[in-house]
Amino acid sequence: MNYKFLKNKSILITGGTGSIGSALVKYLVKTNCKVIRVMSNDENGLYNLSRDLNLTSFSFDNFSEEMKLNKIRFFLGDVRDFHRCKEVTKNVDIVIHAAALKHVSIVEYNKKEAYQTNVMGTKNMIKASIANKVSKFLLMSTDKVVSPTNYMGKTKLKAEKIAYKIKKNSKTKVSIIRFGNVIGSRGSVVPNFINLLKNKKNITITDKRMVRFIMSIQDAVIAVIKSLYLMKGQEIFISKSMKCFKIYDLAQSLVDYFKSINKKKNKILISKKYVGEKYEEELFSKKEIPYIKIKSKLFVITNKKSKQRVNMSRLLEKYRVSNFNFLKKNEIIKLLVNLKVLNNNNIN
Repeated sequence: MNYKFLKNKSILITGGTGSIGSALVKYLVKTNCKVIRVMSNDENGLYNLSRDLNLTSFSFDNFSEEMKLNKIRFFLGDVRDFHRCKEVTKNVDIVIHAAALKHVSIVEYNKKEAYQTNVMGTKNMIKASIANKVSKFLLMSTDKVVSPTNYMGKTKLKAEKIAYKIKKNSKTKVSIIRFGNVIGSRGSVVPNFINLLKNKKNITITDKRMVRFIMSIQDAVIAVIKSLYLMKGQEIFISKSMKCFKIYDLAQSLVDYFKSINKKKNKILISKKYVGEKYEEELFSKKEIPYIKIKSKLFVITNKKSKQRVNMSRLLEKYRVSNFNFLKKNEIIKLLVNLKVLNNNNIN
């Protein structure tokens, strides 16, 4: 992959204090881009990220100088505020829009707020980017937009539709990237289970049949960079390298892993399926299959039908739903160790 396209570019990341956003910041700091703007409504998150990047000054003058030396700027702001969106997109070349409300149960209970952030926030950022002649705008989305059964998925689908309407001939090229579950991201199932087991508590799953697509934060970052390089507007990018695991297998493997640490085997409790929860996730719909091509280990959905052979269509149908290529229990633990989510002291 050629990363020269980032040279001397000013890049804005909204939601830049989240798991993927902050990982992108840490990656881009090491490239030859001109400056990275981090926008977040999480003041403490901005502060913690500045510490992670070794910006240690408490005085304003020194902090401002350190930001310049580290080619980074921290912007406190909310994507709901259009005027702030216009301010932070001024003189920016690339926008990575990661800001969103993503926790299904919280969003289900706070629908109006989710709409304001996920839908209107996306609309504000795109409008501001076009007004300021940003070159590329990449919306980060989720597999929950496909046949959505919960309000989070529905709001993110509306955000996708807003982004997808921007024509290719616009000076601002707008595209989308969809993710599955990102291992280790804040509030996701893996750190939640690990935290419970570390505290010697039992863990709860909703149904043994639940299956999810998974990818690492590192894979997510690389997929974003690839998409930025390839994008021409009106595309949806999806990583082809995602695997699947059964939530019950994850629970069992972690319980077994912590057995020797806790000196007991914690229980796995079965509750009931949440409102809007799906047994399987989908990366793309059946209607989208004819418009997909594969490039640089990414599925790329365009607005034109792709010439596909029969085996290509079968491959896409196979990859579409999270019901294949399951990781075994020992493979789940090895993956979590390799990603440094777990240590390897307790692996036999």
